[in-house]
Amino acid sequence: MARPTGMTVTTTSGRAAAAVVLAAALALVGAGCGTQESSGGQQGTPGPASTSPTAGDGTSVGQVVFFSPAPRGPRDGHEVLGSRADAERYAAAFTDGQARAQLTAVARGTDFTRQVLVGWTRPTGCSTATAAALRVSGNQLELHVSQPEPLPECVVAFRVSVVFQVPREHMPARPEFA
Repeated sequence: MARPTGMTVTTTSGRAAAAVVLAAALALVGAGCGTQESSGGQQGTPGPASTSPTAGDGTSVGQVVFFSPAPRGPRDGHEVLGSRADAERYAAAFTDGQARAQLTAVARGTDFTRQVLVGWTRPTGCSTATAAALRVSGNQLELHVSQPEPLPECVVAFRVSVVFQVPREHMPARPEFA
């Protein structure tokens, strides 16, 4: 016995509607958790920089020389890079060849007699970082990350990797990471 034509159309229409709803839901989740470019440009290019002539009172110091809101590099952590060898070792931990090359170029362009680099990679939750600042207060180094409010449907944790170039006189003798 043949099915009525209207029933076949209803079943097909129901499946199509379900597929459209599923696609829309996935698009919303993707939009909430997709990658965004930093305000400094493409991944790896310096984002907004904060500089300060003085340090020690919780002020921002240094200049952002590398910024990636989607790093493919070192584990979460932080490190003061006081020599070209330290900086090149840090750069080698990045699996992204372009980021590795940019960090190596930063190391070559840094005067380590007057400056240090501070590398920091950490999770940012369900929101992509848009800028970063390094603050020094006493011996404490603290990373401050700017980012938009996360969307509730976001299910992916983001990370940020940033390297600051800091004058040696603004670095504490025994830095402690907050």
